[in-house]
Amino acid sequence: MPFDSYGDWGIVAIFGCEEESKENEMVMEGIVAKVDAHVIFIYEELEEETRVLSEEEVISKSIQASYFGFDEEISGIEIGDKVKVWYDSMDTSLPWSGNGTKIEVIDK
Repeated sequence: MPFDSYGDWGIVAIFGCEEESKENEMVMEGIVAKVDAHVIFIYEELEEETRVLSEEEVISKSIQASYFGFDEEISGIEIGDKVKVWYDSMDTSLPWSGNGTKIEVIDK
C-alpha cells in the first residue's frame, strides 16, 4: 500500500555538535562556554569564529549548544577547551539540556 500523505511517515531530525552513538549513550563534541561544579555548557565549533564565545553570545546567535549536568564534580575543564561529552539523556529545550556521564578534554 503506497503512502499518500506525510502523516504516514515518521520524521526524525538530529541537530547538534558532532554526535555519535556508543552503547546506549550519545557523544557530543564542542567548545566550553561555561563550566561550574556540576554543569557544563558547550557549543558547536564554528570555523569563522576564532575566539571563545560567552554563554550569552552563543544563546543570542542561536548557535547549537547544550548544557550537561553531572553527578560528580567537574574538574580540569576550562572555558575555551574543546571537549567530548558522553550523555544518556537529552531534553528538547533550547539550548538542549542533558545528563552527562563522562567528559574528556580533546584540545586545550
